[in-house]
Amino acid sequence: MGAGKTEVGKILAKNKKFNFIDLDCLIEAQEGMSITEIFKQKGESYFRNLETEILKRIDNNKTDIYKLKFEEKCLEINSHESKNWVISTGGGMPAFNGNIKLLKNIGTVIYLKACAKTIYDRIKSEVHRPVLGGSGFTEETIAEKLKEREKYYEQADFVIYTENLTPPAVAEEIGIFINKNQN
Repeated sequence: MGAGKTEVGKILAKNKKFNFIDLDCLIEAQEGMSITEIFKQKGESYFRNLETEILKRIDNNKTDIYKLKFEEKCLEINSHESKNWVISTGGGMPAFNGNIKLLKNIGTVIYLKACAKTIYDRIKSEVHRPVLGGSGFTEETIAEKLKEREKYYEQADFVIYTENLTPPAVAEEIGIFINKNQN
């Protein structure tokens, strides 16, 4: 949460001529309501199951993800020839339903790591963070959530510390990692 996954993901995808999918956007489009509303009306468990179902669809058809029916507004196609995708997930996705294993099966998992204070500074004025209780959350609330999820996040293939880095700089670091691992 607040790590910059969507912004960095879009930049990375554009730089590498990969395609981009925002899974939170897909869920909102599929459900016809915001994630905050999904949490309020249907609960977190329902939302987490939606995340897993989308991952399973991608995992089952990862060789030709174009065939999957997704909302256009949630995609950025940078190359119709590329089979490489950058997938932006919600911050809790890896911590539920064995999703970290699904993610790793789909591709390389990158954890954008930031301390609770940095995340708080980035999202303190936002009111659409349902796992933090909407508005009124604190730096301590964020630290607790990070601690709960860390054992899942640490299973990522690559961790990049985003402290004091701009989104383009983070995307560049990830690009370097990808280049090293493709050779």
